[in-house]
Amino acid sequence: MRDYDHIAKVEKNGAILLGDETVADSFYKRLVRVVTHAHEDHIRGLKRSTKESMFIVATPVTHEFLKILGFMIPEQKIVRLDYNREIDIEKDKITLKASRHIAGSAQVIVESINGVSGYTGDFKMPGTEPLRDLDVLVLDATYGNLKYQRGWADWDALAALINIIEKYSGEKPIWIYGYNGKLQEIMIELRSRGIKNKYLADEKTIKMAKIASEFYNVPIGDVSLFNKKLVDAGTIVFMHAFKKRDFIKVEGIHVNLTGWEMRGIAVRIKDNLFNVSFSDHATFKEIIEYVKESRPKRVIIDGSRSNSAWYTAKYLSRVMNIDTKVEPENTLGW
Repeated sequence: MRDYDHIAKVEKNGAILLGDETVADSFYKRLVRVVTHAHEDHIRGLKRSTKESMFIVATPVTHEFLKILGFMIPEQKIVRLDYNREIDIEKDKITLKASRHIAGSAQVIVESINGVSGYTGDFKMPGTEPLRDLDVLVLDATYGNLKYQRGWADWDALAALINIIEKYSGEKPIWIYGYNGKLQEIMIELRSRGIKNKYLADEKTIKMAKIASEFYNVPIGDVSLFNKKLVDAGTIVFMHAFKKRDFIKVEGIHVNLTGWEMRGIAVRIKDNLFNVSFSDHATFKEIIEYVKESRPKRVIIDGSRSNSAWYTAKYLSRVMNIDTKVEPENTLGW
């Protein structure tokens, strides 16, 4: 029986071990650190990796995001790897594949002497081409439970957000809260759908939005550095979710972007506060569809970033008869 444990593994700190020399999305003492995208839970331990790994591999866009976020990676350690390009580093051949999540996000394939492993990183469908011909697939299952299955699509959530903007922006400013990557995606999506309101945001958000604008080839339009004096009816203010508590009582309509809102597409929490159910992750059914198309020999569910890894694993094992594990092994429910 094949020893898949030497091909891929998930550590307790969220480090995804691939091949012989490669680790993704958290710290582990290996030659190569891959960053699939610039979300907080996927850049864990990056400063330590910068000191102890020889190469930091990511797409050019992700490297630009990391620089804006304050990560000072020495130039000699930066590997800007475009999608579908292979690079050989010691015993591993590394390829990044596109994923639909945020600008620059990637899936990873690593070929080594022991076999071929792949890691989805965060993704959503449609728009992410499943990795194929793998011995082991490490799978994100953030929404890996049917109880988190949304009955609507991203464009429904976007339509709901646009309705809120069109209804209220003539009277009040609109405040939109989300995380890095999601904010920029929404900024671009609104522009592509004809929203021309003035944008306000902090310096990091604007810099990342301009990079996302080039990535998606959609002009960012009228955008200025946030200043309270510039906030008036018709402006849309984009704020990191961590700052919501500082501004939630300010005059205007406040919109929280969250994939965890399951009650409806847009739910009114208070007179001036909405939750819009916009997610950057695949639903349970989309996760299963991905695996059906991928058909790896083994699946490892990343239990370090999901409370529902066990649910997905049981479905794949018992219904689809796929060799499936949850790692780390002490993940609740497995």
